[in-house]
Amino acid sequence: MRCLPYVHLPSDAPWWVAKSAFLEHFDQNDFLCRQVKDVTDAYLEDWFHDGPGQTRYFEIPPVSVINGKTQFISGRHRTAVLLRYLERVPLAFAMRDIGEADTEWIQRVALSPIAIDTLIELPDLPVRPSLP
Repeated sequence: MRCLPYVHLPSDAPWWVAKSAFLEHFDQNDFLCRQVKDVTDAYLEDWFHDGPGQTRYFEIPPVSVINGKTQFISGRHRTAVLLRYLERVPLAFAMRDIGEADTEWIQRVALSPIAIDTLIELPDLPVRPSLP
């Protein structure tokens, strides 16, 4: 499935993050705190937004970095689904009010920025209705 990346806030910056870097450098206690080990291999409808024509956007999971420690804002479920299938996952770093040291941390740990006008390839999985 090919989609354009979507970030919730204009100050969020989408990046590719290697699965190995995610497991090594991201706070796993924060990531695993909401039972993301037992997720269904499917997307939820509200992770996508329709644009003009046939354009489809995928909302990149946002994460913040504070003093070199990650904290998920939302998107744990999306990230857990993607980690099962991708060796590099799209994540959006919250850049509003971020310090220089944390900006350097992102540049050191992440692979590369994702251009918002570039299609990203996601695993072909079913899309399920969003939870109420």
